[in-house]
Amino acid sequence: EMCGDNERIEQYARLCKIEESLESHPYDLSGGEQQRAALCKVLMKNPDILLLDEPTKGFDAHFKSEFKNILYELKNKGKTVILVSHDVEFCAEVSDCCSMIFDGVATSVATPREFFCNNHFYTTAANRMARTVLENALTVEDIILAFGKKKPQQIVCDKRENLPEKGVHRKEKNITKRSLVSPRMLFAVLFSLLAVPLTIYAGVALLNNEKYYFVSLLVILEAFVPFLAAFEGRKPHARELVTIAVLCALAVAGRVVFAPVAQIKPMLAIVIITGACLGAETGFMVGAVSAFVSNFFFGQGAWTPWQMLAFAIAGFLAGVIFSNVKKSKIAICIYGFLSSMILYSGIVNFSSFIWMKLPITKEALISVYSLGLPFDLMHAVSTTVFLWLLAKPMIEKIERIKTKYGIIKEQ
Repeated sequence: EMCGDNERIEQYARLCKIEESLESHPYDLSGGEQQRAALCKVLMKNPDILLLDEPTKGFDAHFKSEFKNILYELKNKGKTVILVSHDVEFCAEVSDCCSMIFDGVATSVATPREFFCNNHFYTTAANRMARTVLENALTVEDIILAFGKKKPQQIVCDKRENLPEKGVHRKEKNITKRSLVSPRMLFAVLFSLLAVPLTIYAGVALLNNEKYYFVSLLVILEAFVPFLAAFEGRKPHARELVTIAVLCALAVAGRVVFAPVAQIKPMLAIVIITGACLGAETGFMVGAVSAFVSNFFFGQGAWTPWQMLAFAIAGFLAGVIFSNVKKSKIAICIYGFLSSMILYSGIVNFSSFIWMKLPITKEALISVYSLGLPFDLMHAVSTTVFLWLLAKPMIEKIERIKTKYGIIKEQ
């Protein structure tokens, strides 16, 4: 009896244990789930011959046992399965015939017991351990049966049952955002917000703006303080660090690519999106680091620490605001325009008085900000346009990455 397409899909999804992942994006599946999804697609074609390359890669012990039963069922239906794998234990259990391929040639062909028991290197762990006592033992079951014991019932114990399963989106699972900042993190962020301006002031007052490289490096270290504090509290994984590094690289690359066009750069937009998605401390760090690294292409100078401060605060405030406000495209664009016109322009324009050693008077302030207004407006409009184009796809991608790799913390 022919089933409908949806019924067939659900039938094979249940067989391959991926029924809970049918609504997930393929990129959000774990390695094992992707293998099972691929197996499901192959089985739905009802082939007479299956060619499988490393089919058990990413499978846990429970599904590997289920997969073995699937292969037995296919064999009983007259299907031919040709399997290539480095999983010698699995091959020893399921194969009717084994072959070693070397340099494109089958060097030996035999039954699993003959093949593995006569091989001193490429064999099963059970055979290596028991060969001096049981010459033809190939699997753990062989050893158990040799000593007159019954095969133990398999017990699957998943110690992660109370943790979020990577790559699986369960409708009943209510994942909540981690709190904005812990007390430790709050202290570290406040330290950075106070230390960075004081460091820049010290560079002006004590070092006469001549040690801007040194001051910039101090600012970077202070920008890292909140993130380093995170290691004490939540232990970020390498996958989170890689995500942040990629966002820094995108911000730098975006500024460099648009170098020929004055004031039109996507860097502030990327910093804002980073802060909105990954939190205030991460936005602060990415803003500071991106400004410093990109100035290796645009030119370092006494203005560098000020630009680092402006980008960092813009990223930090994005994290603060959008931790409680919905990250809609319109809201982010409004914030991008205001942060560029008021925050970034306010800090960078004021810095010109310091590193150019100009007297700070009412007339001078009006003159500097008036002369800079066309450029500031161009930067604000371009930032808004970049946010309009980038916000939705980047936020969706970052949120998927957060869910897939467990960067979101459950309360």
